[in-house]
This record gives sequence, C-alpha cells and structure tokens, in this order.
Amino acid sequence: MDIRTIGWTGTNGNALELRAYSETKMVEREIDSDGYIVKCGAEPKTTANLELWVDGKKIDSCWDVNFWQVIDVANCEYKKVWGLKLMMTPEQAEKVGHFLKTTIEDGKTPEVKAYEAAKKEKSRQNTIADAERIIKASETTHRNNDGSLMTNDQASAWKRRYNDAMNEGGEGYVPEVITQEMYDWAKSVTR
Repeated sequence: MDIRTIGWTGTNGNALELRAYSETKMVEREIDSDGYIVKCGAEPKTTANLELWVDGKKIDSCWDVNFWQVIDVANCEYKKVWGLKLMMTPEQAEKVGHFLKTTIEDGKTPEVKAYEAAKKEKSRQNTIADAERIIKASETTHRNNDGSLMTNDQASAWKRRYNDAMNEGGEGYVPEVITQEMYDWAKSVTR
C-alpha cells in the first residue's frame, strides 16, 4: 500500500503530520443464505486508514473515508478533519482537503472508476426519463380554471379537497398533479 503524508507546523509550533492510504477495488459480494453462498455481483470495497501524528506520536486515526472531510467548526475560524481530533487554519485546511481527496481518488482501481462512471450515467438517464415523464404527464394533468399549471401550493390544496370529497378525508387514491415547478425543473433537465 502506498502511504502518503502531508506535514506542517501547527500554530503552537507542533510538528503535525497526516499519514494516509486508501485502496478501493471491486470485490465479489457474497451472501450466506442458510449455508449456501450466493454471489451478488462485484461492488467497490475500500481499505483505508488516516493517522494523525503530533511531534512523532500517533494521536488519532480514522479508517472510514466518508469521514475524511474538512468541515467548519461552529463559532470558530478554524476548520477540522471530521474523523480526527485535528483543527487547522483555513489555508492549511485547503491543502489537507486536497490531500485527502487525491489520496482517495488515486487509490481507486480503473474498474472502480468505470463502475462509478456507469452508476453516475445511469442516475443521469433516470433523471432525464423522470423529466420526460413529467413533461408528457403535464399535457393531461389537472389544471387551474384558466388552463395554467397549478403551483405546488395550489396542487396541495386541490389534492386535499379531492381527498376530502372522494376518500371522505381518509386514505385513498389521489391523482398526481404536475405543477409548474415540476414542469420547469423537467424542462431545465431536458435542455
């Protein structure tokens, strides 16, 4: 494993160092189904560790890359690494954030990168399909008396009245209403 480091001198003069490694590769997921092993396809699996060293002593560590983020500290000008007991100046935080992101990204195999790209593309295609469905449904949806699409507030009131009349205020079918906001979002996606 390729261990990367970044070091600096803290505001109190301490020698601070982060040591990190991250490796993400595709691993066959198996489920034990009452003694039978069922293969469920490959998925990314990450092995990682991030260590904080102060003056040559290991102080803290974090193995979950989801916590390898620089976050704001409430009522303070400093920032911190979410998964560590480490606060730093905003200037140093920018360098550390870049270090953490590149360590994670560089640790991904080409197969993982292809998997993530395919997953992102599928999500994009689903969003486009949903937008196209909204545009098509807007042609036949319930509308205001003047023929315009209802706003979210108008549609909510219409659905409440429909439910009270048709379902006697209980649970039951209420038709979908395509609102102007939904239509505008759908048009912005399909451009």
